[in-house]
Amino acid sequence: MTECIDIDLVANAGVMVRGGGLGLLVDGVHDQDGHPFSRVSVEDRERMARGEGIYVHLDYLLFTHEHPDHFTPGLALEFLRRRPVRGVFLPDAAEGSPELARYRDALAEKGVPNWSMGLLPGQTRTVKPEPGLSVTAVGARHMGPQFREVRNDCLLVSLAGMNLLFTGDADHVPDYYGDALRGVNLDAVFVNPIFFHNPDGQAIIDGIFRPREVFIYHMPPEGRDPFHLAFTVRRALERYGRPDLPVHVLDAGNPSARLCPPGE
Repeated sequence: MTECIDIDLVANAGVMVRGGGLGLLVDGVHDQDGHPFSRVSVEDRERMARGEGIYVHLDYLLFTHEHPDHFTPGLALEFLRRRPVRGVFLPDAAEGSPELARYRDALAEKGVPNWSMGLLPGQTRTVKPEPGLSVTAVGARHMGPQFREVRNDCLLVSLAGMNLLFTGDADHVPDYYGDALRGVNLDAVFVNPIFFHNPDGQAIIDGIFRPREVFIYHMPPEGRDPFHLAFTVRRALERYGRPDLPVHVLDAGNPSARLCPPGE
């Protein structure tokens, strides 16, 4: 029988996914400031390194793009020295910082399998690092005109018999997803507040993703919300909510969820 998957918010868009005896951390190694979103706490970083709590199994690291609220390569390099992992999915080093290139070199030196993505919009690449786990990167662009040249990999994780799509900060452009996800049955999709609020984003959720459940992440902490995203999400839930599609808001008040197979 297919088991359930446990989902835990770490910070911002950092999500720990546990299922099938594996632990995957998506966009969950970052400690830089200069933005209104949560940083991974020192306490969580220590628990990761010691393998405590939800981090007992921490086998793969996955990153959608190299922005300071998603991925700090220098911190990931420190983590590598303290705790090995089975593999790392990275943005394209050619499009990234010198720190990202150094991290990739360190992974190679230590013999840690790693895959550089950073795909063009609509492109896909699938990696099956071990039985029971498949990761498909779907190329997209970061939302917002100031970031239009930034590549953002959506990461389709197939684990424990279920498909989870992490969109990071990908823009709500249908052409990015239509062909790439044709024939894929999504059990869950993770989108940020702007994607969920935008009518084009809703059209993609309803017409292309068609997931069983939606998770809204990338929420700012209480009292530090200059973009009024909490209000935006409340209005969007009032406007777009429907009984046949469960929507979960992952934030400090509701940091955990469980995704189970249909009918369970």
